[in-house]
Amino acid sequence: MAREQIQVPFGYEPPEEKRKGTVLVFETFEDWTKADVSSLVAWAENKSFTRLIFYPQHEETLRRMDIRAEMPYHARVKQLQAYLEEVDTTLRVEVDQWEGKRKKYTPLDTSLTFLTDKSPEPHFMCMSDRYANLFVTYPSFKEWIRKARLVILRQFHVPLNPQLQAYEGRWEVIELGDMQ
Repeated sequence: MAREQIQVPFGYEPPEEKRKGTVLVFETFEDWTKADVSSLVAWAENKSFTRLIFYPQHEETLRRMDIRAEMPYHARVKQLQAYLEEVDTTLRVEVDQWEGKRKKYTPLDTSLTFLTDKSPEPHFMCMSDRYANLFVTYPSFKEWIRKARLVILRQFHVPLNPQLQAYEGRWEVIELGDMQ
C-alpha cells in the first residue's frame, strides 16, 4: 500500500495546537444543577481543553469514602446526561460509566489509571473540596499530583487540608458560579 505524499512550501511549519489536555471530573453529581454543569463546561472551553470527562462514582465507592449518596448510580448518570444534552458546546464532553459496569468499589487510583490511559495529556483532576481533602490523605496522592494538576471546586466550602500547601503550584481553586 503506497503512502500519499503531501507537498508543502519550504519552511512550512504546522500550526501550533491550541487545545490542551483532558479534565477528569470526580464527583457524586447528586447535588449538581444544569447551571453547575454548564458553568464547568464553559470554564473548560475558556481554558481550551480538548476533552471533559465526567466520572460519577458508584455507591459502593462512595460508601468506602464516607460520602453519602441518596440517589442510585444510574439515576445520577441519567440526570447528568440530561444536563449535558442541554449544554451547547464544541468541546468533547462525555460521561464515563466504567464504574457502573463494575458495580463494586473502585479505588481512586484504579479509576485515574483507567481514565488517563485512554485520554490525551496533560491531565487535570477536577473534584470538590470534600473529595480533594480525602484524596490528599491517600498514599498515592504524591504520585498523582506530579502526573496531573488538581482543580478544586469550592462546592461545600470546607477548609482545605493543610497537606495541600506542599503542592500549591500544582492545584487551583475555582467556584462553580464564577466560571462563566
